[in-house]
Amino acid sequence: MRRIGEFILVFLIVLAFFYMKPVVLSQRSPNSVEELVVNEVKPQTKSNQQNELNATGLATIIGLSEKQLKEKMPNPKNEWVVGIDKKWLVYGDKNTDYYQVELTDDKVSSVFVLGTKVDVSPFSMDMTLGDISEITTIYPNFEFDYRDKKYEIELTEDDMNYRPLIAFDNGTFALLHFNYDTGKLLGVRYVSKSTLVEMIPYQLNEEVFLQPVELTDEQWNQFNQANTEQMFTILNIMRERVNRKPYKLDAELALESKKALEEFNADPKLVIKKEERLDQWQEKVDSSNPSDSFILVDEELERLLKLGKPIDKGTHGLFVQSMGDVPFIVSNWFVNRFDQQEINDAKDEYIGIAFNKNQVLVLFNQKAVNTSLTTESSDKK
Repeated sequence: MRRIGEFILVFLIVLAFFYMKPVVLSQRSPNSVEELVVNEVKPQTKSNQQNELNATGLATIIGLSEKQLKEKMPNPKNEWVVGIDKKWLVYGDKNTDYYQVELTDDKVSSVFVLGTKVDVSPFSMDMTLGDISEITTIYPNFEFDYRDKKYEIELTEDDMNYRPLIAFDNGTFALLHFNYDTGKLLGVRYVSKSTLVEMIPYQLNEEVFLQPVELTDEQWNQFNQANTEQMFTILNIMRERVNRKPYKLDAELALESKKALEEFNADPKLVIKKEERLDQWQEKVDSSNPSDSFILVDEELERLLKLGKPIDKGTHGLFVQSMGDVPFIVSNWFVNRFDQQEINDAKDEYIGIAFNKNQVLVLFNQKAVNTSLTTESSDKK
């Protein structure tokens, strides 16, 4: 009798389980398709849709005419004409208030910010990558349409760590430049789609070829001089940001830079000995692709410096063959683990800069090579 009672109890428990199961499941069943509200989140693949931040502050002036810009921001402190249809208007002259606005065909095409007190919200200078990632996701891939073409951008690991790209909801972007040495935000470059395509700071699925512009020697001299002043100014603002003394221009170092470039271009074999490297060099020189650049290896750079017949053996330098603009070149020096060592030397006080079309050679030294021709950094401002 006892066993019969136990059997009946077990039977009732099993029966209750199977009866209740569909009831429980029905309570957990999903809503009907009509009731669903879907928030589409696409995966981070090459075709992903990146998040876009609300455009604020300087991101909103991209596309303004020069007249509209000056109505909002009158009285720039300086102006550099760096191309047939390109110039920079400079606002501020200290590491707290410095930024410059690029105009292309009378339209604002980019803004470069270094000043620690300039509003770059939602970012702020000296943020770390971790701080940025709390505001937005750092994406490895971007895609956008420009002039009936679809462009896909891919960032390398180094790009994501030291030069991430941020998209805004007005179709503009921001390149965030982090100091390799400190890991802190050093500069912000707001760009239009056209500037991003022309600069090609990242891997791009579509090759871009700019129509070569024939310039006279007089025009090249004008643009080279403007770029020299721009590079000197930006380098010193960045030096102050990393707690280094500003450079002083040294005329003898500048002459050595100029002479070295002239000798190099007259006979590249004096610097580049290997035929394969020489072919690569010539290909980059003849290219109209703005992403093409050429970097000399250590022994080639040593030969280049010797062509300038340096007076002091302590002279060292940086060379770039690139169609990139000055803010992009200098920012890259600070985010590159090797180049930043050259410009982070606390003992260097003197500098010489020479441009030759799309080439630049910068020489550094701890002491003035020619004291009588030395110019203080403050004299240039």
